[in-house]
Amino acid sequence: MSDSDSVGAALPCGVLPIDPVPFLEAVRAQVEARKADGGNLAVLLIECGVISRIDAVWGYQVGDSVRGRVAALLRTDVLRPGDLVGDMGRDDFACVLSTVDGPEVALLAANKSLRELSTPFWVGEDEIYASPAIGIAMFPAHGDQAETLLQRAKSACVLARELDGSIADYGEDRDNLAASKLLYENRLRTAVAEDAINLVFQPQYDLRLGQVMGAEGLLRWRDPALGLIPSKDAFAAAESADVVIQLVSSVLNRALRNISEFRYSAGLDLRVGVKLPARVLRYPELLDVVERARGTWSRRPGTLILEIGETSVLGQDAVARETLGRLKEFGVKLSIDDPGMAFSSLFWLATLPFQEIKIDVSAASDLTGGPKSERILQSIIELAHHLKFAVVAVGVPDDAAAARLKELRCDYMQADYKGPALAPAAFVTRFGFNEG
Repeated sequence: MSDSDSVGAALPCGVLPIDPVPFLEAVRAQVEARKADGGNLAVLLIECGVISRIDAVWGYQVGDSVRGRVAALLRTDVLRPGDLVGDMGRDDFACVLSTVDGPEVALLAANKSLRELSTPFWVGEDEIYASPAIGIAMFPAHGDQAETLLQRAKSACVLARELDGSIADYGEDRDNLAASKLLYENRLRTAVAEDAINLVFQPQYDLRLGQVMGAEGLLRWRDPALGLIPSKDAFAAAESADVVIQLVSSVLNRALRNISEFRYSAGLDLRVGVKLPARVLRYPELLDVVERARGTWSRRPGTLILEIGETSVLGQDAVARETLGRLKEFGVKLSIDDPGMAFSSLFWLATLPFQEIKIDVSAASDLTGGPKSERILQSIIELAHHLKFAVVAVGVPDDAAAARLKELRCDYMQADYKGPALAPAAFVTRFGFNEG
């Protein structure tokens, strides 16, 4: 900040204090000034989403350097003289807009912060992207004390992490949501630590041979209070609880252990697929976890398939794309499993080391009697084959549709009508030895 007379002058450009108390005192002074003049004030809590990962890969000194660059960028390109920026945690930055006409000004500042932080940071020759989320709290609407405003901006930031726009303002109903979410995360942490995560297996059929060729291991976590938790929510909770790698390790090892047991106890020599959100590829520890799991259970190359969802992340994250390449080198087969993927995404996904794509055919109302649906599917399958992708159809309704998919040269299918997801013992009972 260039205005040496303002309260924020205690925080020079690019320098963040280890002790947050001086910053908190500066926020208190701004709040008192607004109480005196009857104006509005906004607090933006920005979670950068990259510093801790930089610490893990390059060390704390490099992380400190990037934090200083983030603070300087916010100060020079987003904030005005008289506004404040301070350190509220390793990845968290608090910005105080000292005077605003209303919440729309805070939203404009939040959107500008997102744009600025979406440009890459260079660490040596490596291009690193932040994944910011921003929570907004307003004085006096959301609180009249500095501590309250900072806490409520953080509460909103937690919600923003789950929204497409990555920005949220505070709402009183979210306090209870945040408390429930914390308990939810703690229960997941305990479940992972106690290896209480379960998998069920849904068979995958080779349409050309008409037999079971593999299975997808589906995460099942049943919380005592909340019941069955969707896999997507389990991974979101794992991120918040900082146990993503532990959850991935638990799921991979359980899937590979079960698939090995299928082979030795029931003569089923199957490949196994495990679905992971693409953002998991950002974690540098993932490669070691996958390699250790494959080595522990002695899986042949190509028999472990990682099915990657939420692929839009890959376009912005060079680390995730590099991880994909390393996984392929390990002999892991990579599959696109993203029902929300735009067709145009194939242009750049084709440049990545994927070998398989899953397509949901349930949207095709009649595979046996709808010429337009059939032509669309045929074009998708042919395009996938041109890109050297095997095709797995999901949502197949019946044998007639399966027969037509076979005629269209679809490779595999996974369908509830052929077999629901089963616990390991039930899977062996149904498909062991006598499946033909």
